[in-house]
Amino acid sequence: MVQRKKRLSIAYLDLDDIRNPLLNAGQARATYEVASRLATRGYDITVYCSRYPGSRDRREKGITYKHIAVGTSSIKLNNLLYILLLPFYVRKIKADLILESFVAPISTTMAPLFTKIPVIGIPSMFNAKEFTQKYHFPFHLIEQIGIKFYKYLLPYSDVDSAKAKKLNPNITYKIVPQGVGEEYFAIKQQKPEYILFLSRFDVAQKGLDLLLKAYAKVAHKIGYPLVLAGHGPDIEKVQTLIGELGLNKKVKLIGPTYGKKKFDVMAKALYVTFPSRHDEMCLWSLEALAGGLPLIGFDLPESAWMSNEVSLKAKRYSIDDYARMLMKAAQPERIASMRKESRTFAKQFTWENVINEYESFMQEVIEKEANLISQSIFSRLLTKLVFWRDAEVSISK
Repeated sequence: MVQRKKRLSIAYLDLDDIRNPLLNAGQARATYEVASRLATRGYDITVYCSRYPGSRDRREKGITYKHIAVGTSSIKLNNLLYILLLPFYVRKIKADLILESFVAPISTTMAPLFTKIPVIGIPSMFNAKEFTQKYHFPFHLIEQIGIKFYKYLLPYSDVDSAKAKKLNPNITYKIVPQGVGEEYFAIKQQKPEYILFLSRFDVAQKGLDLLLKAYAKVAHKIGYPLVLAGHGPDIEKVQTLIGELGLNKKVKLIGPTYGKKKFDVMAKALYVTFPSRHDEMCLWSLEALAGGLPLIGFDLPESAWMSNEVSLKAKRYSIDDYARMLMKAAQPERIASMRKESRTFAKQFTWENVINEYESFMQEVIEKEANLISQSIFSRLLTKLVFWRDAEVSISK
């Protein structure tokens, strides 16, 4: 464990909340896992997140949750107001450090502009270009401009760190991947009954259209139905596409899947489909691997961290090739070794390692900022001494 010189107060900016029924995505759970473990090590943790229907400020696992803006039934409105109002809250925050989880669709909220407290960015969402293409609004410009105000970053992989470094050569970063809980390694695999997709129903980002079109090509011969678990804004689009592709008897939607239901669903899956168009390493991908479920995705820079022993990757956004990978992964001689290797691979991603890395980097930032302050004080003092010396020389003359 990293030795700290003082008890630190941490403000965590994360739009999502693990109790938010409208979202509750992987980043909220990642924040909870990190923050609760930091709290057990003596940190004061406050998470600032978006309001939702029924939300209340609370204390949970050593974390103080505070909610911003209004809690309507519209997730888009709630998130928009959170982003717009966040600067006013950031100005009032009193803490030693601020950890900021980037948000869709703009990535950065430019928090460093509104506070003198050191801000460490966490690029959990660093794909504004894709949202620009989806909504036809230049979100990528906000991302490109915003990242220039950050001095510190905790990216999950070298993909995001390279992108940040290109946009801001002066940024200091440390690559710290996601973690996974021990409970996922304890899932007892049963006889496979289906192929599993579990994520937010966001067609453009999560690639559900690519998955369904690919599955439609092999549904009659693959031997396994497809189960879609989750919820999200595009549920109706997904249902419509299932009908259009004639998959009503082959695809089953089971709704939000958490807790014991999630473990039970994972236990009966053969493998996990991961057709995302631009997701970095996410919590669910590690949970799937820890549960012994290989990932079937696309060959993207963001998926480079997944070894070929635990994943199959189709050509970028190729429906035909993805269909081929779905079939290939269903072959008993191929999937058996991948299922075994998945758990071994996932063991390197523990939350203890993540927290140790966080602590190390946070202390580095605190010390660096303290040195900068000392240098600034010394510089101002030296300037004053030079001024008075010159003044005395002038008077003596």
